[in-house]
Amino acid sequence: ESITDSSLFLVSSVGKFVSNVLFKQRTDNYICRPVYYLHAYCVTVRFFFYICIKSFLRIMKNPVAYLLVFYLFLSSCSGVEKEEPYVIAFSQCMMDDVWRQAMMLEMNIEASNYDNIRIVIADAKESNETQIKQIQQFIDQKVDVLIISPNQSDSITPIAVEAYRKGIPTIIVDRKIGSEEYTAYVGGDSYEIGRIAGEYASAFLPENATIAEVWGTKLSSPAQERHLGFINGLKKKNVNIKTVVGNWRREIAKKEVSQLEDFNDIDLVYAHNDVMALGAREAISERDSALVSKIIFLGVDAAFGKGAGLEAVANGLLNASFLYPTGGDQVIRVAMKILNKEQTDKKYILNTAVVEKNTARTLLLQSDQLINYQNRIEQQKRNIDMLFQKFSMLRHSLFLILSLLA
Repeated sequence: ESITDSSLFLVSSVGKFVSNVLFKQRTDNYICRPVYYLHAYCVTVRFFFYICIKSFLRIMKNPVAYLLVFYLFLSSCSGVEKEEPYVIAFSQCMMDDVWRQAMMLEMNIEASNYDNIRIVIADAKESNETQIKQIQQFIDQKVDVLIISPNQSDSITPIAVEAYRKGIPTIIVDRKIGSEEYTAYVGGDSYEIGRIAGEYASAFLPENATIAEVWGTKLSSPAQERHLGFINGLKKKNVNIKTVVGNWRREIAKKEVSQLEDFNDIDLVYAHNDVMALGAREAISERDSALVSKIIFLGVDAAFGKGAGLEAVANGLLNASFLYPTGGDQVIRVAMKILNKEQTDKKYILNTAVVEKNTARTLLLQSDQLINYQNRIEQQKRNIDMLFQKFSMLRHSLFLILSLLA
């Protein structure tokens, strides 16, 4: 009983002391109503603790209650905190491209299904040297899974192989490397995309047609395969091809196409991605706006996002695009299989399709819903994390009080 009285006196005295210091025991000196409400809140809290501790000490007269508190205290010290997440490192050749931004969005959406992974991203900014250094840092950090989208296949192959040989599961995405020493590859079939584009283009081409082909880069595997597939897919072999290199960039493609001497003989523009097709269209339109209605514009990617391929096809700026899935969701699923010690395939080849105006409009609506769902998922995760933090704080505070009183 003396313990009960002492505990209640202690709590009451502390609460009273805080009230006295803050408010000087006078209700007639309050400056504003919020201060009054705060004082009332302090008094209410003091009374609440008085009731709780009085009830608790009555219960604690039973020895079984002591054992229960001891058990709860021990359980609070183990198995409640979140486990250390797996680290999935992603070496991205560049990030300021709408297709790769769509890839990151799909990766984040898929990653939101798991609470035990953390994605770390390094942007090489189209520099082989930078990407090699970043991959080496990931190797030194001994990340759990390494994802690589090579800037240029030949340059990145040695460091990618090194990561694999050192036991780090290595997933190659989009662009290939010059070796089979990797865990898995995730990407579209660029040759097949080019072949389908060639067959599609043949339906619009007259005899002795002229095609302006806008390459990505001469050294990247997707560009090489999209070119070869396109040539083999053309049913009309007597065509003239004007070649420019756009480095996958809209502004560079526009500049390079604008340097062509004559646009009047161009029947079709085939670009290795959608943004370069749009850049070529701008260059032709600025010189002679009447020509753009006579030329067929084809791109590759059909990515969602502002200024990307889907929007361009839906708005009639491009006649068609050929779907090149980002594989963002697939690469996370493969990474999780690896982390869970499940069997994986060596290659995951993603399907393609022709995307025309009506299809693009439907896909745009779906992509808008996808983005909306992602935003809601991220908000829910933030809410859950906040609740978990509050729960942990309250739980530890409770058990600290119980242990001191015990």
